[in-house]
Amino acid sequence: MSSPLRTLSCALLAGALLVSASAEARFGKSSTSSDEASDSRTHDASAVGSSGTVHDASPVTEDSGSGGDVHDASPVEPYPPPQDYVDSSYTYVSPRRSRASWHENEFASRRHRNFTLGIEAQAMREGAGVGLHLGLEGDRFGVFARANALSLRAEDGSGVTEDISVTGLHLSMAVLKGRMGRVRLEGGLSIAKAADVTFIGPSVGLSSELYLVSSLALEARVQLTPWPYRQFDAAGGLAWYFGDSRLLALRGGMRMLVLNDAGYVDGVVHQDVLPGPYLSFGLAI
Repeated sequence: MSSPLRTLSCALLAGALLVSASAEARFGKSSTSSDEASDSRTHDASAVGSSGTVHDASPVTEDSGSGGDVHDASPVEPYPPPQDYVDSSYTYVSPRRSRASWHENEFASRRHRNFTLGIEAQAMREGAGVGLHLGLEGDRFGVFARANALSLRAEDGSGVTEDISVTGLHLSMAVLKGRMGRVRLEGGLSIAKAADVTFIGPSVGLSSELYLVSSLALEARVQLTPWPYRQFDAAGGLAWYFGDSRLLALRGGMRMLVLNDAGYVDGVVHQDVLPGPYLSFGLAI
């Protein structure tokens, strides 16, 4: 599994580093004055077996004509099998092999993280952002939540900052998993709130982790919301697990966030392209 997992993780990381040209106007902000667009609108998307020797149960008879000698009437000799007898239906399992398999499973489970929690900071050319991420994951299924608050400079050059929040709630399923990492399919909802509008739409994604060594992993994710607004969120970087039992996680890399309101505010398409580095610190259990 490691070869396709490594290829897919690197492809996701490369896609996260692409930077597009910035749009002309801020996402979710009307081109008219703020007084004319004071009310916001919300758009919802819809046995082992062994053989033994057979003994005859017929009674022992005494032949009086042969001087009292005893004769066994059983047609099969009542002797036990030789010491080197081996039943062909028995399968031998080496204790050494069992111990090796157990240690491999223990090592794999020590790498896998069932609970992650962290705070995140991101620097962008248009401003900055802070976020929180939470993840609960079993052997195959999991749930992830991400929330980011962005503070961006206004497009008119007035120096005023504009706030945008982006939230994602995803269920996940590991389609590839093993000692080297895993690849997940994700699906759920995404929510984007801007000055004059709030969007709620379906979201799909793909995420992966590839362990380079036992305490260092390469991570990548891509998330897409096609309707009613458009959101593309891609990130890739490294995760370092350290501390006692490696319960602490430090993550860092590059993130690309693209927001497009599809003209729902005032008939004019407003788009923001927000690339930049991120740094995250938290727990990984």
